[in-house]
Amino acid sequence: MQPDSFPSVIPSGLASLHGERRKNPRFDMRFPVILRALGDPWRLGETSDLSATGVFFVTERPLLLNTPIEYILTFPPELTKAPHPLRVRFFGTVLRCERVADSNGAFGVAVLKAAHRYLTREEAASFEALEQELSPTTSSANPGKSGSTGT
Repeated sequence: MQPDSFPSVIPSGLASLHGERRKNPRFDMRFPVILRALGDPWRLGETSDLSATGVFFVTERPLLLNTPIEYILTFPPELTKAPHPLRVRFFGTVLRCERVADSNGAFGVAVLKAAHRYLTREEAASFEALEQELSPTTSSANPGKSGSTGT
């Protein structure tokens, strides 16, 4: 007899694949990400998927294996039910970096999350300004700007 509270079929996206070693489900979620190896300038990327313990994102430059990294994700109010977008700063380590096929040289980076903290409104505002500065549409309009802000 099967309890009524459990689905009889695992929803697609949560199904375990044969040989899958991950302990946490991954969610296909595309968010802009501001990232850097510790001590490097900030740059932009985009998440491909997220889990409770890590993230996989795509960026224009590779990162070395085992590099300490920090990244900022902005979660929309529709997801968090907060009154405004929620910015969170994560710290982690690069587990894998590989060239993305058919992508004009982009790299996929897998990161194991070590810690996170929610940003204050002031911190979030400074990262919003940085994101605007680093954005390709904005930086082409401001050729004198560089993405080396050390926030």
